[in-house]
Amino acid sequence: MKLPICRIDAQTNTLCRKCKVLYREGKISDLDIDISKLLVDLAKTHKELNDIHFYSSIELEDLVILVVRSQDVPTLSSDYVLLELESIAAKKIRFLKKTNDPKKLVESLIDPTPVQNVTVLYIPPFSDKEYKVEISKKYKNKLPISEEVLVQTVSSILGTGVYIEYV
Repeated sequence: MKLPICRIDAQTNTLCRKCKVLYREGKISDLDIDISKLLVDLAKTHKELNDIHFYSSIELEDLVILVVRSQDVPTLSSDYVLLELESIAAKKIRFLKKTNDPKKLVESLIDPTPVQNVTVLYIPPFSDKEYKVEISKKYKNKLPISEEVLVQTVSSILGTGVYIEYV
């Protein structure tokens, strides 16, 4: 099992030095810790959870996004796990498959809405980069999450600016 904190930390309810530093730097959140503890507890009775990779959580206004390995989504979205996760987060849970490909990232967030293109734009004078996400106009009002949430999530994961264009 891969977690944002050490597995022993999740079992003992205390953070080691390394995890305390990550917590102080804001690289792991309280929610990451709570979900890690829950997954370790659930793994005691549900052995299939021992093989999952949970990387981080992103807490939004009315939604929590869990960044996980693609093959772990079916296991984590099973009824017993999903109910426990939603009770810890007190919000709706959505899973995001970990990837460094911006197009796949956006596609997994707005599935089943198709993404036409994701383009990298280099902004002068320092060649900062920004991503332009192109979605068909006919899907403008049919996105499963709001445009603001999509932009905020992709920006925080990729660490750069993002905007959406309807074509």
